[in-house]
Amino acid sequence: MALRDKYQTVIDLANQLGVSNVTTEDGEGFLRIHGTAPSEDVKKQLWDEYNRIDPEYRTGDLVLDIETGGMGGPASGTTYTVQSGDSLSKIGAKHGVSWQKIYEANRDKISDPDKIQPGQVLTMPQG
Repeated sequence: MALRDKYQTVIDLANQLGVSNVTTEDGEGFLRIHGTAPSEDVKKQLWDEYNRIDPEYRTGDLVLDIETGGMGGPASGTTYTVQSGDSLSKIGAKHGVSWQKIYEANRDKISDPDKIQPGQVLTMPQG
C-alpha cells in the first residue's frame, strides 16, 4: 500500500487528464499503473509527475505502462471499456463528463443509456 500512496498523485493525474482504463497492480517491490492516454502530451505529463516524485527514476518501484489512444481522425476521443458494475453516470464521474455526453457520443452503440454491457468500448467525449 505504501507504493500506491507514494504514487497516488500519478494515479489521480491520470484520472483527471482522461486516461482511460486506469488500473494499478501491486507487484513484488513495485507498482504498475496501466492505461490509455488520449494524447502524447497527457502521457508526457504523467512521466513528468513520476519524475517529480522520483527524480531520474532511480528507485525503479513504478512501472508506468501508458499507451496512447485516439489513432483515428481529429474527432476521435479516448475510449473506455465498460466494466461489470459500471453505469454511464459512474463512467462520466470518473472521466469528468456528463453521462448525457457519453450517451450522445455513443448513440450508434447504445440504444438505452440504462443498458450498457461489460466489454462494450465507448468513445469518451471531451469534457
